[in-house]
Amino acid sequence: MKKLYEWLKPRLRLWSMYNELGYIPWHNPRRVRKERGKGGSVYIGTREAIPFLNQDAKRTLSHLILRPGYMMRDYIFRGQHERYLAPFTALLVFYSVFTLIVAVVKPSTRDDSVDESLLNGFRSGALADVEINGEREKTTNVLKVIVKTATDAILLTRLDLHPEAADTHWKESLAAIEGDLRSKGIPLFLGNFLIMWLAMAIVLRKYKLSFSGAAAASAYVLCQFCIFMFLALLLTTSHESTLGPGVMGILLLIDYHQMLHIKLKPAFWLTVKTGLFYLLFLILFYVILGTGLILFALAKV
Repeated sequence: MKKLYEWLKPRLRLWSMYNELGYIPWHNPRRVRKERGKGGSVYIGTREAIPFLNQDAKRTLSHLILRPGYMMRDYIFRGQHERYLAPFTALLVFYSVFTLIVAVVKPSTRDDSVDESLLNGFRSGALADVEINGEREKTTNVLKVIVKTATDAILLTRLDLHPEAADTHWKESLAAIEGDLRSKGIPLFLGNFLIMWLAMAIVLRKYKLSFSGAAAASAYVLCQFCIFMFLALLLTTSHESTLGPGVMGILLLIDYHQMLHIKLKPAFWLTVKTGLFYLLFLILFYVILGTGLILFALAKV
């Protein structure tokens, strides 16, 4: 045990130094290679153009795995913006690659989504009968209009997946835009990013985290989730591409513990508060959306 302790002690010290700094202090920097080019013209090599091959992308990926909270602290509180991918750029890169891999590994994911289930449910509900005074009658006009309005609203956000519904020129244009956005993975993170941004901005006010800082933190947290979604997709037998609330809570707990340099207990309660605010904003969003759709349907009736 003494030999084991003596072997572990310097390595744990090295690990703590790496976590704090993001690099090994006495490590000699690599020699900069001369870029090939003609004369004094600017040359961008293949490694700089392809995601996860340039240094900033590789550093962002590795640090999100090894020291996620410390990396967020470096970017947000220490102003080390040149070392990592910008938050929104990182979101686009990570989720674009993830969307491509999901399309290859599990192409049926889109058919199993919540929006697709809601759409199928509303479509079947529009044709359902109701029983009134012991007799089966067609659904009342009000319910029909509400169900049709909800169906049309969901279809407007998925026209690229249902081209038969794009029966006008503006819908065809919207479907093309949606297809471009979906290929970049934007629908996978946009809603979560906005709600997480608001939740973290409220929870972390006493830690002097600005509104823009909360946006950067929420973007990097979602990138971290994307990495573990990718691992779950590849390592699970059923190729699951979602994370459970427990896993996301543990990751956020580690992020708060490292980024804010606080103990695990206050980091745990910050994680709980963030989850509660996230759930509150999510419920509020659907309540407002549902109320608006019902009022619009009633106005049409």
